[in-house]
Amino acid sequence: MGNFLIGAMLGGTVGVFTMAMCISAKRADEHIEKSEMTYDNKKHL
Repeated sequence: MGNFLIGAMLGGTVGVFTMAMCISAKRADEHIEKSEMTYDNKKHL
């Protein structure tokens, strides 16, 4: 029973950390795309 609780807590913690990394990667991708669009617009001027 103790191993189950430890595994559940550890698994939940790893899951939260993984989701936080996915969300931050998504935001970074959006930021990069905005920067590339701005660069492309300036390049044509």
